[in-house]
Amino acid sequence: MNEDRVPGVFRPRLLPAALAAWLGYLALDFLMHAVFLAGWWRAAEPYLLPPRDMLRLIPLGYASFAIYCGALTWLLARLYGERLCVSSGLRFGVVAGVVSGVASALGTYSVFRMPPTALLVWPASVAVESAIAGGVSAWVLAAGRPWRRVGLVFCAVVVLFIAGVVIQNLWFPTPADHMFS
Repeated sequence: MNEDRVPGVFRPRLLPAALAAWLGYLALDFLMHAVFLAGWWRAAEPYLLPPRDMLRLIPLGYASFAIYCGALTWLLARLYGERLCVSSGLRFGVVAGVVSGVASALGTYSVFRMPPTALLVWPASVAVESAIAGGVSAWVLAAGRPWRRVGLVFCAVVVLFIAGVVIQNLWFPTPADHMFS
């Protein structure tokens, strides 16, 4: 076997695993930032783009998550091969998330006005989101029928999104003056 390639058994599973990882990452990103960290984001408002501009640029963030999840999935398959399991995906995701989160937060903090708390919030949120992406990716890579697992992940994401909207509106409502400035 060529040591520089992803094991053959994983090649057809890379796309579904990366897609599932991305869906998991998106769901957790929504729950963390739009629901549980909404107050932090409101407090950081002076440092941010206007809400309409952020809403317009969200697809760029989602594209960056897709690139990250694709690379994470490829690395998991390449580095772990047949030894891949959900726990190794979770561990690798945490390490990759901490490294990526700390590096990007420090780099961004060095050139943009940001609240100092971003140096903690950003790496922590990236580590958690990356852990989920790694675990989900490993779970799908190990499956005999990976697209079935993508369907399960999609259903879980829909449920989490609905739960997030309900939680957001019942316990963490956004004041009307912060909707669209």
